[in-house]
Amino acid sequence: MSAAHDTAASPPHSVQAEQAVIGAILRFNDSFDRVGDLQARHFYREDHRAIYTEVLHLISHGQPADIFTVSAALDARGGPRDDGILAYLNQIAQSVPSAANVASYAATVRDCALRRATIHVADTIAGLAQNPKGKSAAEVLDSMQSLVTNLAERTSRSEPRMIRDVLVEFIDGVAQRAEGHDTAISTGIDRLDHMMNGGARPGQLIIIAGRPSMGKTALAADIGLNMSKPKSVLMFSMEMASQEIAGRALANRGRVDLTRVMGVIDGADTVTWGRVTHGLVALDDHQFAIDETPGITLLEIRMKAKAWKRKHGLDVIIVDYIGLMTGGDGEKRHEQIGSYSRGLKQLAKELGVTVIALAQLNRQSEQRADRRPMLSDLRDSGEIEQDADVVIFVHRPEMHDPENTQLRGYAEVMIRKQRSGALGDIPMRFDGPTCSFSEWLGAIPSQHLSKSRGKSTFDE
Repeated sequence: MSAAHDTAASPPHSVQAEQAVIGAILRFNDSFDRVGDLQARHFYREDHRAIYTEVLHLISHGQPADIFTVSAALDARGGPRDDGILAYLNQIAQSVPSAANVASYAATVRDCALRRATIHVADTIAGLAQNPKGKSAAEVLDSMQSLVTNLAERTSRSEPRMIRDVLVEFIDGVAQRAEGHDTAISTGIDRLDHMMNGGARPGQLIIIAGRPSMGKTALAADIGLNMSKPKSVLMFSMEMASQEIAGRALANRGRVDLTRVMGVIDGADTVTWGRVTHGLVALDDHQFAIDETPGITLLEIRMKAKAWKRKHGLDVIIVDYIGLMTGGDGEKRHEQIGSYSRGLKQLAKELGVTVIALAQLNRQSEQRADRRPMLSDLRDSGEIEQDADVVIFVHRPEMHDPENTQLRGYAEVMIRKQRSGALGDIPMRFDGPTCSFSEWLGAIPSQHLSKSRGKSTFDE
């Protein structure tokens, strides 16, 4: 068995580097811990892959890996070999005087493997473009992006680190936050930011849920508007048209009654027109975009979000609401909803953005004496709770007792799940005409005071 020579026509590989890695480990088994995440599939030659597989198997089982044990293992498994295998193993073992450079040899083998994989991905992409096999152009493009993303992820590897080294970075982050430099995005609601350790963060999936007409869309839009100066926010609205969202935003920032904005404003009503003008000026520098595609799929959200980030930058995605998405995996509704929540969480991590997704609650809370929502009330899928980093409920007691004047405008923003923060309730004032939330001033209606308010426990 002789070494093959590298040629310009062959795929990227280095027979010499592959031989050097195997030879070093055969002579010095303790050098195995210096090759990092090198795997058998990284080797170009089939015989080298077979040899490295046996070396890996022997060492991982606490047995010596030398020319005799590896040769015997190859023979026992019936792997690729010939009468010269023992001599070949001895040749490459003796050609390496020390294991000093084994890490460098291993890096070369991995680099060549990555270059071969890149060529394979490029060929696959070209094949998909030529023969999409029934996929739409958007699906083909998403498959291409996924192939490239997966290839890029193969270049990153994580190794164990001592906690003292990790703490250096952690304390640096603490110091940065103390100086006002933080990756958290303020929601514009001080108490909510405080309970969320500064606000929403990239990679998080935040669920805002509530029964119909409780104000979850208004809360999400209010938070989105607060975030959109100076951050970039993209809202996918499947329930409301873009004109209605724009009208709500104008009412919110102009502090003008929504019914006036959506209706006919008298030309002589200078007060209303003044507020409209104020709202227009206030919204002019907000980076808040709206997509009103009905029944949008997860694939479409991915494609549009990626394109928007590339063109305009993107920090926050709002999905209103998850139950109106289509095209999910699985035949049953809860399976489809679960695929949406998983996909949105993956998208948050992939793009490094915060995803705020709205969700409906089932009717169970309506049948309880205390009608405050619980995590078990999340509609269609418990996977929403599982995938979310934060779950926030919006509850307005006045919807159940409209004659009680003490409850007018009173709302509770309830954090019921948070991976790294406190759980509890925040009393808020909801102003329906301007679709806005603000701090509740004054006494809280005692009969609706949450027993968990001020709770300091954390959700594991």
